[in-house]
Amino acid sequence: MKIDVHSHIEVPDAAALVPPMDEAAPSLLSAESAAYQKTHNAAIREQIRNPERKIADMKAMGLDLSVLSITPGQFFYHLDGALAVQVARTQNDRIAEVVGQYPQKFIGAATVPLQNVEAAVAELERSVVELKLQGVEIGSNVRGRYLGDPIFLPFFEKASALDVPVFIHPCNVAGAEKMTDFYFPNLIGNPLDTTISAASLILFGVFDRFPGLKIVLAHAGGHLPYIIGRIAHGWKVRPECRKAIQRSPAEYLGEFYFDTIAHGPEALKFLISRVGAARVLLGTDHPYDMGDMDPLGSLGAVTGLSPKEREMVAGGNAVSLLNR
Repeated sequence: MKIDVHSHIEVPDAAALVPPMDEAAPSLLSAESAAYQKTHNAAIREQIRNPERKIADMKAMGLDLSVLSITPGQFFYHLDGALAVQVARTQNDRIAEVVGQYPQKFIGAATVPLQNVEAAVAELERSVVELKLQGVEIGSNVRGRYLGDPIFLPFFEKASALDVPVFIHPCNVAGAEKMTDFYFPNLIGNPLDTTISAASLILFGVFDRFPGLKIVLAHAGGHLPYIIGRIAHGWKVRPECRKAIQRSPAEYLGEFYFDTIAHGPEALKFLISRVGAARVLLGTDHPYDMGDMDPLGSLGAVTGLSPKEREMVAGGNAVSLLNR
């Protein structure tokens, strides 16, 4: 089995429930990037909405199964109250419907209104118990709060109890207002925000509270695998970094799972060397232009892996992680 753990779906019925955003608000992209993004979003609309088109793309990439998660533009964390819950339920119902139609091709990951932690816990339980979704996707921050914040502990407690993986995808990234040129909010901001979120989970002691919690980081973990030594050094010399954890942050790197979207065999080889092949999962970010539409080719370009390690990354790890 070749399994993609990072593939997106959009639910128009959910978007239709959301009041339009203020078009007068300043864009965080340059005019050139914003214009291109609008064209790109239109070009991929069928791929992100039509499961049969996604299946055709999977076949072209040599993939057997994809984990469907909401496109980050549809987290809708700015919503409040009953509307936030209604939107998330509409999204999860649609994901479950697609999985039900194509059970041999898709696994569903829920989305939750994490701006209301109590509602998020309830929707996660409904999605897993009633809809039979097998994971959950959340943003790297929620209204500027990073995921290690104690306010989110009930959510992680529920995810741990349900034994479902939590896929963290960057959104509303830090510093975007200072990176309007050259698509920097994605090129640099996305991996940066993933890194901040992962570091907060470590330093707030979330893994110590919930041993065995399954956290998957998008885009090969952002910068985390490459600066973990710096964070570990900070833990040694700064008392505030030792308030919640007794072990070096470096020891927590292997608690995460990572997708393969590293955009280069050297970087992917380094990631695997740091965390082990058992912690790396195939990913595409389909159908976005910053994804990897040849994930098996990218894995094949990494030297020094055994056939067993390649099989683990290509799908074996996902089977274990998702309790397939």
